[in-house]
Amino acid sequence: MGRFDGILICSDIDGTLADRRDIPQRNVDAIRYFQSEGGRFTLATGRNFRYLERLPQVSVNGPMITENGTRIFDPALGRTLWTFPLDSSGLLLEWIDLQPIRKILMGFTDEFIDGVDGKVTDTVLSHTSGELLQIACAFDTEEEAIAFRDRARETFGRRYDIHRSWPTGVEFISPLGGKGNSLNCLKCAVSDSVHTVIAVGDFENDRAFLQNADRGFAPSNACPEVLEVAEQILCNYREGAIGDLIQRLDEEYERGRKI
Repeated sequence: MGRFDGILICSDIDGTLADRRDIPQRNVDAIRYFQSEGGRFTLATGRNFRYLERLPQVSVNGPMITENGTRIFDPALGRTLWTFPLDSSGLLLEWIDLQPIRKILMGFTDEFIDGVDGKVTDTVLSHTSGELLQIACAFDTEEEAIAFRDRARETFGRRYDIHRSWPTGVEFISPLGGKGNSLNCLKCAVSDSVHTVIAVGDFENDRAFLQNADRGFAPSNACPEVLEVAEQILCNYREGAIGDLIQRLDEEYERGRKI
């Protein structure tokens, strides 16, 4: 028996585990140790599930939450367990087409389009091989992104989950998805072998994710909305926040706390 049996750490990537593909060695070493002691480690990211191929430093041994909680993918099985498609009504698509947006990214169940040519409406109507999961809108400044997010929320209310998933990006996904709701599904999927799910994240789209976990942690660089719901604040992600978390879990075990 390992000291971390029954514990699953589910970590955001950008701004938490890594800076794009650059993962602090402290994190890499700590994750290997955590897994060697029976722990399970996986990812919850806004990126496509295929992005794992770009992170060979890290081994994942649990289902992943990807595309900001619109998909749960199991690398061990090589297949998708759940998807939460976006209601691609004409009203939403036409509204987005009228907005001053620098760049639009769209995720389908079978393809990720990084930069839409032409109109969003035309792209969705012509894409017949997969369901739409997410629409992300990129802006030049954080102020523009916040103003757009607030305008979209005022227009559509709770019909969509509308949030910033990076400082200058606003995303539309199904209200049934999101990292928080997907984490509940993930907990059910691993309930036979996991008793404690730990979430770690840093941005707006991670708030419900931390709240729905058994324990929620945030790196010190996290936005205020996430810091205020975190059980503990870890070091800055560039200093190895996941390594910091695992060290704290190790210390709890040594002190006799049942994790």
